[in-house]
Amino acid sequence: MKRLHFCYEMSLKLDQSVRDHHFLIRCRPMENGRQRREDMAVTIEPADFVNEVIDGFGNEGYTGSIRAPHDSLSVKAEGIVRIDLSGHTEPSHPMYRFPSAFTMPDEHMDKLLKEIAAELGWPAWGVGVSGIQLCDMWKDSPLPKIQKDLEYMMSRLYGRFIYVPGATTVATTAAEALALGQGVCQDYAHAFISLCRLAGIPTRYAAGMMLGEGASHAWVEVWLKDGWLGMDPTNNRLVDETYIKLTHGRDFGDGTIDRGRFLGFAGQSQEIRVKVEEIV
Repeated sequence: MKRLHFCYEMSLKLDQSVRDHHFLIRCRPMENGRQRREDMAVTIEPADFVNEVIDGFGNEGYTGSIRAPHDSLSVKAEGIVRIDLSGHTEPSHPMYRFPSAFTMPDEHMDKLLKEIAAELGWPAWGVGVSGIQLCDMWKDSPLPKIQKDLEYMMSRLYGRFIYVPGATTVATTAAEALALGQGVCQDYAHAFISLCRLAGIPTRYAAGMMLGEGASHAWVEVWLKDGWLGMDPTNNRLVDETYIKLTHGRDFGDGTIDRGRFLGFAGQSQEIRVKVEEIV
């Protein structure tokens, strides 16, 4: 078990005034059997009002609006979260077995899965778009064997990518990122989700923060026999108790940390700063 202090800051700058700005900020760490908030303070400025909200995936956040003309929006969330991966997780849902908007596989993803299947000695039948249904194949396998296979899949995908900020956009799909061989954490996560679901493995997208300083991060959660296993394909490692989850869903579209709309023709720039420290 670890106690983590976090600070999430988002600054949105506009090159001219806008109005009727409506926003959704999901900077509130989720609460579940493995993660609990001990303290939380949030400041969003300017704002006419701010309401706490929760969506159908269990993602918590804040919604509000700014009607008067303005040229900036700033968010600061700070608090303490207790992480204990020995705790229980909620059950899976059938939707996590099927492709979503950002994770549709193509022939290149199919080819990669077949290569991995051959290297791991999986049955040749069923590999591909129809799915090998590994959950069925693994039902009598010990968890260490299942986890080892998943880690091998992640490592193979990791070897296909180079981390290059700016090479992709928030609209880039898993198939496009795999073909490019470049991207950021969102692209690594989408590609691994696509690969796992193609193999019949329930998998979901997760976003949040990890120990250290930088920006927000995205990773993957894979459903095993009795719970979710966090995997970070960007860093080719398992998720441990130094990660704080803010959102999860089928893909980036469900787990976006911040979004909004306004009236006006302003250009915009966004800066996100994250700092997570362990409390001894």
